[in-house]
Amino acid sequence: MNQPSHQPKAPLLMKEQVAPIPPSKKRKRKAFDYKPRELLLFFLLFIPLSVMLIPFLYMVSISIKTDGVVLRTLADILPRNPSFDNYATVLANGNFARYLGNSLFVSSSIVIGNVFFCTMVGYTFAKMTFPGKNMIFILVLTSFMIPFQVTMIPVFQLMQNIGWIDTYKALIVPTLVTPFGIFLMRQYISGLPDELIYAAKVDGASEFRIVWQIIFPLAKPIVAVLVIMTFLNSWNDFLSPLILTTSPEMRTIPLGLAEFSFLNNTNWGHLMAASVVSLLPVFIIFVFFQKQIISGLVSGAIKT
Repeated sequence: MNQPSHQPKAPLLMKEQVAPIPPSKKRKRKAFDYKPRELLLFFLLFIPLSVMLIPFLYMVSISIKTDGVVLRTLADILPRNPSFDNYATVLANGNFARYLGNSLFVSSSIVIGNVFFCTMVGYTFAKMTFPGKNMIFILVLTSFMIPFQVTMIPVFQLMQNIGWIDTYKALIVPTLVTPFGIFLMRQYISGLPDELIYAAKVDGASEFRIVWQIIFPLAKPIVAVLVIMTFLNSWNDFLSPLILTTSPEMRTIPLGLAEFSFLNNTNWGHLMAASVVSLLPVFIIFVFFQKQIISGLVSGAIKT
């Protein structure tokens, strides 16, 4: 009589046990895959885009023309014999290099100050409780609505009384913290969960450590928006350097372009080349922070 076998049976393969299907790669859409409604939308958006690009192409075209003649028709946008002599002349000008360096130093200092101070003040208004917090925040919003032309004379008198006229301190200190930056950071930080802060306090973290090790990494998208907005405002500021500086060594790019056009008797080729060079830092900043800026705008739009 055969003894029953006590060897374990091999597990049966179930029909449901199939190999997982790898996720399919996103197929690129071809031109004919778009619906007529989408193509119409692209065409309508292309029209204003073209209108905005024409002045920029106009500027670049004049900057690489050897004769510096102003364009008369759209057909003259593409120069026949392009040359970069205008750029060499501009970069060889010592004053223009000084203006460019001043703008880079002043704008970078203002950006660093706004990121540091606006983050801390925004966190204070968003997550801390103290008497009169709402009233003080209302005052901040009120100052945000006051144009610079109203405070221009008091700022000039203050800088003159403390001896800061024609110095970097006069160009940097008054805008190290701005109401716009405080409002921007406060609104974003208000939407971050309080549980993270409570957990950090239980672990013994100080408020300063909470801001820079927990809040700041989470707020990088809106910080990128603050960086580029502050940099643009400082880089394009014409009025503040005009009233707070007196010597050519302290002038920035906007004043330098005005002086450059005057000294060269409005040589359009040189002036447009200088304008293109002055746009490069702004373009680099935007390209570097492009993903963070879009992320910050989208997250701010869907934040509840």
